[in-house]
Formats: sequence, structure tokens, C-alpha cells
Amino acid sequence: MKTQSKLEKGLKQGVSFLFIAILICVMTGKTRAYVMPAEQLVDLMTRNLPKFKTVVITQSTHLITPEDLEVQMDLEEKIWLKSPGFHHSEMMDQTGDWDTGTNRVRVKRPSADMAFRQIFMTGDKSAIMSLLSEMGINLNAVAFTRFDDVIAYRLGDEDARKPKLLIEKEKLLPLLLNYRVWGDSGEKTVTVRFDDYREVVEGWYPYEIGLFSGEDLEERYFVIDLKANIPVDPSFFERNEEHQPPPDEERLREVIDFLKKKYKPADSSTNGN
Repeated sequence: MKTQSKLEKGLKQGVSFLFIAILICVMTGKTRAYVMPAEQLVDLMTRNLPKFKTVVITQSTHLITPEDLEVQMDLEEKIWLKSPGFHHSEMMDQTGDWDTGTNRVRVKRPSADMAFRQIFMTGDKSAIMSLLSEMGINLNAVAFTRFDDVIAYRLGDEDARKPKLLIEKEKLLPLLLNYRVWGDSGEKTVTVRFDDYREVVEGWYPYEIGLFSGEDLEERYFVIDLKANIPVDPSFFERNEEHQPPPDEERLREVIDFLKKKYKPADSSTNGN
């Protein structure tokens, strides 16, 4: 009797452990298998983004040559953005002055350089979905991924060469954006990484942004000052639309060459002493 009782008790315990193990496997499998659809993810992400109508950003812009990844120039840049889709920017060297215009380098960025900023300007789920689709991101492909030890949602195909948006799982904020643009030399891939988010205007904005062309780091931006929802005359953008921007792939080189030529005499005289 005692032997039978022990056998029955052991059998019951074994069945219980087996049931628990199966239950855990089923629950874990369901959790891992379910990923929110793109529309729901973008909606949750949009709620965490700033409520911008206009924004004026002053930032330190590091221009980096792709050949050696050395910082060639550290410029101060001012960017004006207005929803939907209006933008203008100007750069100057660190000895310049915005009020007097001294040493200002008037360079209008191509739209490709500003496209990623529109994610933070629309404030509307449908508009962001349309923007991502225009960037070539496959919104039907959604999965979990890991980027720099951070778990994220991936919108877009898994292939590293395909456009995609990574959204940090915990904070539901953009982590990395990859999209394609077309310039005079053909198609190129632009990758933008967002870091150092800070709270502004009922949302979060990245105060450090890295822009890569292919696998080469070309620019890094550090926000110095941000003024949101201040009056900006629409004609300010319309006037600057008359100036044709240089080709995408030539803009960085033109700015660096301009400043190198500008300071070459001073450098030469210093070296001669």
C-alpha cells in the first residue's frame, strides 16, 4: 500500500511538472511569436514624439570625411523646420556670429538630409506611415531585433541593405532609420542613428544624431539649443526655395574644401614661422 501510494504521488508530481513545463513553453512561444503590427507601433511611437509645429535648432555639426573618418570641420548650424515639410539651414564656422552674419557659410541642405527630421515634425500616425513607405520601408515586415544590446522592433525587411526603422522596445522611440535616396551619382543608402533623447514639448527629441552614407560616418549633430513652436514667417522658406542646392554627394566636400581654402593662408604663415 505504501509503495503504491508513493508511486501515485510521484506520478501526480510528474504530471504536474509536465503540465507546468508545457504551459510555460506555450506561453513563451505565444509571447515571442506576437509582434504588434506596424500601424500600432507607429501610433505608440508617435505619442512619444514632440508636438512640434515649428522648431529652430542650433547644433554643433561635425563634418567627417568618409575616407579616414576624421572630423574635418566643427561647424555651428542653425535649422528651421515647419510642418509639413518646410525646412532651411545655414552653417558657419565657430568664429562666426549669427547676428552679424560674419563667417557664415550659406549652404542649403538637400531634402535627403532633412527627410529623417520629418518623423519628429508630423505628429500624425498616418503621415509618418506614408513617409516611411515613401522611404521604401516594407511596413508589412515587422519583427523583433537587437541593436547594440538593445531590444527593438524592426519595421522593414531583415536584409541589412533594405530600408528599415528600428524602434526601441522599452521607450518606443526611433533608434535607427535606414532609407535610400537618389542623387546625381545614382542611388545611395542613408542611415541615421538617434541618441541622447531629452524631453521637449510633451515628447522626446534626440540631442545627438549620427548620419552615415553606406557604412561611412559622414556627419554627427549635437543639439546646442532648441526652440519649439515659435513664429516663423512662411515666406522665409519660400525665399530660400529659389536657391538650388548642390548635389547630395557633393555638399559635404564643397563645404570642407571651401573652409580649407579659406584658412589655408593663415595656416601657411603659421607653419612658416
